[in-house]
Parts: sequence; structure tokens; C-alpha cells
Amino acid sequence: MRTVLFLSAVLATLLLSGCASTAEEKTTTVKAETARPQSVFLARLQQRAAAQTVELADGSIKVAFPGITAFSHDGARISDEQQSVLSSVVESLEHIEYQKLTVVGHTDSSGKLAYNNTLSQQRAEQVKAFLLQQGLTAERVTAEGRGPAEPVADNKTAQGRAANRRVELVLAF
Repeated sequence: MRTVLFLSAVLATLLLSGCASTAEEKTTTVKAETARPQSVFLARLQQRAAAQTVELADGSIKVAFPGITAFSHDGARISDEQQSVLSSVVESLEHIEYQKLTVVGHTDSSGKLAYNNTLSQQRAEQVKAFLLQQGLTAERVTAEGRGPAEPVADNKTAQGRAANRRVELVLAF
């Protein structure tokens, strides 16, 4: 009986002093160490920003920003609201290994196709420059314009056109 009491007291002391841990703690540690970078990024981003994410078939993550007016009509200057959300993306990527981040620029369908293609590239380049200013490395960030080819809303309404003037990010891990 004394031995059981003695062992219980020793075990309690070890647990309280941090010299021993439970099996549950070890399991949690292993899970955190083996988490996929995509999962860690998504969890962080969900806490920081109003972004919509989709995991693509190849394991990359597409990040969109619905409800945010990213650009004015016929403009490539990033709105303050978009800058704030992009800063959250950069913070969410801190200490996470990724292969490449592609900034994809879009326009509405107003105007000539050639002009919209150029404008979408300018928008993507502006966002890329902003991300680089925030600390991402140039070797891993690319910019691509797609013009009005991939609308997310009806271009017949002012609200739809505003939604189509956007950027999306695609992260390859």
C-alpha cells in the first residue's frame, strides 16, 4: 500500500513539474509536426482574413477575396481593403514552405479585349509588387493576367463588374 502511494506521489510530482507528459500531449505534438503546410496556411488565414479558399486537385490552394472591391474601373491601384487582406495572406505564410505563389489578375468585360488583357496583367503585377514589399521572395512569386475570361459574376450589372475586377492567388506547395 505504501509503495502505491509513494509511486502515485512521484508520478504526480513529475507531471506537475513538467518532467513527464501524458500520451495525449505526445499525440498532439506529433500531429502538429506532421501537418501539411496547406493545412497550417488555411488555419492561419481563416483566423486573419475574409478570404475564400479552395484546395485544387494538385494540392495547391486558390485564394479569392469575394466582397472586396480590389480595383476601380479601369484602374490597377490596389484598394486599401485589398492591401489589408493581402497583408494577412503574407502573415499566414510566415515560416511555411511553398513552391510558388501565382497572382492572377482579372477584369470585367467592359472595353476591348486587348486592353482588358493588359489591364489584368497590370493588376497582377501591382499585387505582386505589394507582396514583395511585404517580404515574399521574387523567385517564388509570379503574375499572370487573364482579362475577362473567367468572370465570377454577371458583367451586365455594376455590382457584377466590380466583383470581376479582382485578383486571386494560387499557392503551390
